[in-house]
Amino acid sequence: MLSRLGLVLTLCLFPALSQAVEITQRPDLAPRLEALRSLYNWNWTPESGRVSQSTVFYLSGPIVPGDTERVKAALETTWGKYIVLESPGGNFLEGIELGGYISSNMESQDPDIYGVFVLKDGPCLSACALAVALSTSTRDISENADYRFIEHGAELGFHMGILPEEKATQAVEARQMMNLTYDIAQAYASLIMGGVAPPILLAEALEHRTADSFFTLRGGIRTHAMRLSPVGPAHLARAVDSAGLNTTALEAMCYTAFAAEPRIQKSFVDYEWGQLNLGSYTTPTMPVADFAAQLGSRRMAANHNGAAHCLVELRDDGSVGLDILPGPPPCTAQDSAWCAVSGDGRLPDASVALLADAMGCSSGTLTRDAAFWGSDLSGVRKEPYPMPLERPVASGVNMRDAPGMGGARIGSVAAGDTVTVEDCTLVDGPQGVWMKVRAGGTSGWISARFLDATQTVYLRPFHDGP
Repeated sequence: MLSRLGLVLTLCLFPALSQAVEITQRPDLAPRLEALRSLYNWNWTPESGRVSQSTVFYLSGPIVPGDTERVKAALETTWGKYIVLESPGGNFLEGIELGGYISSNMESQDPDIYGVFVLKDGPCLSACALAVALSTSTRDISENADYRFIEHGAELGFHMGILPEEKATQAVEARQMMNLTYDIAQAYASLIMGGVAPPILLAEALEHRTADSFFTLRGGIRTHAMRLSPVGPAHLARAVDSAGLNTTALEAMCYTAFAAEPRIQKSFVDYEWGQLNLGSYTTPTMPVADFAAQLGSRRMAANHNGAAHCLVELRDDGSVGLDILPGPPPCTAQDSAWCAVSGDGRLPDASVALLADAMGCSSGTLTRDAAFWGSDLSGVRKEPYPMPLERPVASGVNMRDAPGMGGARIGSVAAGDTVTVEDCTLVDGPQGVWMKVRAGGTSGWISARFLDATQTVYLRPFHDGP
């Protein structure tokens, strides 16, 4: 029955298409994959030569019954490979089978599929997205590793859409349709049960029930929150510099990382009280380097309501490392939210992408439509919340006529001033994120890290990625 149903659904979705997935080897993509970097973790820091010494397989086109066996036969002609997927979708059951095949390879004792990519060259939708979601190992997930890489700006679209509108009113055997629906729901449920995806992924997919409607991930902070691995260019992945970084911006980065961290199970209370500057543990606004000197340690930790702690290191080269770990910190805070910790293992970079998210400039675009991070616990938010654009200044800073330290000074704003944010951008430099603000009739650019994000950090972009 399922094979017959698969054929019915394939014909419904692609009535004029008979071709199967096209399988090609793309050695030209190896340098591009090697140039990408993880934006929020260390899942993609390619070892020198590993990609170029492997085979890159490019799978494109609609997914039809029998594709998994064809893909398996093609992939087994080589040892050591990466897969790039681009597809408008197709047969859901075949997509589930394809994801299961890739997963079984990764779960094996000697896996030779090293990663699955979705690039911004073309979308991966419907059955393709479900195949990507399934293409992982629960063993890797339990070790905080993941090899499903979504390029910044790519399009990964999930839904429960089965028939296009013109087919939706045609007679289809109810039992067949219900069986398919159950199979798709079961595939999503397996992701949740295996800790591969949070429950909100299924809830979001269920909101999209037509062939052309999708819950879309684009390699931004929400992609990370869905336990996939966003990757992008080096200037987004680079560690922020501690120069000019104040404690307010650092704590905003910690909260954003905490809210998005898929390893940490959070309650409404944790989202609400997980900020670091609440109650008696108020950290003075000052340069992070000076604060660390007062604390007597270049490595420090702060408590996110007991659910997790933010671990930060200031490195000798001026860069900043940051990680979110479960449970309270291994030290006791006294006069601020922070306490000194020991340790010498290098932490993941506190990336420019994370700073941009924390300051309301996700993916280099000013966030205007937002949602509360904690809203994921109550289901899908259907209407955006307006991001506040009137923001206080945390530390005094010069205004410039262009983003970047090369811009000419045209004025300044002082700590406590209120400015109106008009735009933002990312600049490949030590400051990373720049905001265009208006204050006292003057419009100019300031480094985003000098703004106070206390009232906006609870919010995430309503739409993911650029």
